Amino acid sequence: MSIDLSHLDSAVHSLASLEASDRVRMVCKDLFIEHEYSAHLNDVLDALLCEPRHGRMPCWLITGDAGMGKTAHLHRFARRYSDHRSEDNAALVRPIVIANVPPEPTRQTLEWCVLEALNAPTILNGRGIDRAGVIRRLLSAHETRVLILDEVQHLCHTRSRDRAVVLDTIKAFSTTSQINVICAGTPAVEREFRSDPQIERRFSVTRFAQWTAGPALQRFVGTYERARPLRLPSRLSQPEMVRALVAETGGITHRIMQCLNSAAIVAIHEGIERITPDLIKVERSEPGRVLAARRLLSDISSRKENSASKTSVSTPAIAARA
Repeated sequence: MSIDLSHLDSAVHSLASLEASDRVRMVCKDLFIEHEYSAHLNDVLDALLCEPRHGRMPCWLITGDAGMGKTAHLHRFARRYSDHRSEDNAALVRPIVIANVPPEPTRQTLEWCVLEALNAPTILNGRGIDRAGVIRRLLSAHETRVLILDEVQHLCHTRSRDRAVVLDTIKAFSTTSQINVICAGTPAVEREFRSDPQIERRFSVTRFAQWTAGPALQRFVGTYERARPLRLPSRLSQPEMVRALVAETGGITHRIMQCLNSAAIVAIHEGIERITPDLIKVERSEPGRVLAARRLLSDISSRKENSASKTSVSTPAIAARA
């Protein structure tokens, strides 16, 4: 008897017939879901790359609580404009460079992190080196258009004087190299950017807001349901399911995905085949059920590796006899 899989995307239909272990493995893989805000952010970032170079390049500050998906969006954006060789194959073109702001940053440590992201030789981190000049020349050589500085909330942990110097350094990256700078961090850092009039005028601000129980989240979880190979409909977009999900996760994207993934692998492992209201809370209330599903996957992977190892050892002997 055929199973009605109309609740799944057509590309997932064939996956729903796989063994439980294969489907659990698929659920454990990363899943990026495009939604209204991510589409808006993509348009903003694409517009930055189209900006002609001039003395006052537009810059952006992206804020949001930890786990809202800022870093995932920025890395996905960078992959769309990946590194490549120039037309004459003489130089490596890096349209986007991503660096993480270090804890308690100073001008020196921030420049070191940018040099590291640019794959600069370690010797350039020594004393007496014009790090700002090297950064400027490398950005020019790589034809970089956007510099992304993630974890910029570390600014909040520095002394006020160091904070002002670091903000000036960030502004200088944009001005001297004529590139767009995108900073991403938690909401607390916005106050630091507002405290400097020049920085405030230079940086536009966009915010990742926590999810609420509304139509946007209903569409988000509906997309999730269509992408996961559960054989029965979970009806995640129903208002009561969405409210339960927000109550359990606080509307944080990472927690929502973690919660749904745990519920999905338990549903597959135990033959339930759909996410029920009780499974929404399974990771917090019954972690042993989640662990059992993950252990099964781990055990199967180990057996496959051992089998492959034995096969690779015996193969030469079989070939030799042949």
